[in-house]
Amino acid sequence: MKSCKVLFLVLIAATIAGTSSLLNAQTSSFNFAQLDVPNSASTEADGINTRGDIVGFFVDSAGKQHGFLDQRGAFTQLDFPGSASTKTVGINNEDEIVGAFTDASGMEHGLVDRAGTFTNVDFPGSTSTAALSINDAHEIVGSFTDAAGHGHGSLKRGGVFTRLDFPGSASTTAFAINNRGEIAGAFTNAAGVQHAFIHRRGIFTQLDPPGATSSVAFGLNVLGHIVGSFTDASGNGHGFLDQAGKFTQIDFPGAASTDANGTNVEGFIVGDYFNSSGVEHGYFATPRR
Repeated sequence: MKSCKVLFLVLIAATIAGTSSLLNAQTSSFNFAQLDVPNSASTEADGINTRGDIVGFFVDSAGKQHGFLDQRGAFTQLDFPGSASTKTVGINNEDEIVGAFTDASGMEHGLVDRAGTFTNVDFPGSTSTAALSINDAHEIVGSFTDAAGHGHGSLKRGGVFTRLDFPGSASTTAFAINNRGEIAGAFTNAAGVQHAFIHRRGIFTQLDPPGATSSVAFGLNVLGHIVGSFTDASGNGHGFLDQAGKFTQIDFPGAASTDANGTNVEGFIVGDYFNSSGVEHGYFATPRR
């Protein structure tokens, strides 16, 4: 029988004025390149490994969603067999890919793609599951919805599933896991506000860029650097990079809003942005040395 555990330890990190800085030199800190699947109506880039292989998902001209793998500009469409829609969001250094698919009845399931062989992943007793990140130890994190309709984070090690809940949260999602077993994600509090978190050595820590009214941590590399997105006091959406408490704001030039979704050990970042017409595009960003 698969076992389920709940992790309880929590540490709330306070942001002290003057000790954390949000750097607003977005375009001077990174070189940006737009990344779109050819002939797509919209594209989102979500994960990147050490080799620079990128996964994400796109919507085609008929309005159907598919996953993709981008290997140095060569795109491969990814679809779970028989699915109504597929999204792929995480990749490790062995090119194992995780994501989710919707079946013909409209139920969402997690997926793992190993060299073109797809396997579904469902948290025991769940009504829906998404697999969102995988590390080189084949540990998978994501989210699931229970029978009562509550959302939880999840961790899968081998055949053992562990429930992850930020203490006191209304819902939790685990978006990323690195090769040190650190987990990044987001939770919604009792007031309905979403906050990013990092989970290290059994301890949850809330993570908010300075000036943020809400935040999400989407990606995490082996150095512990975290990427995600936040909303500022004016309601504008930005990406962020957190390097040991040093925050850098990330905005694709000219974008209406930006998300930073994944990062690798080289510091390359992938994500998505919306233009002034509301169209979503992927991007690839490299730090200026």
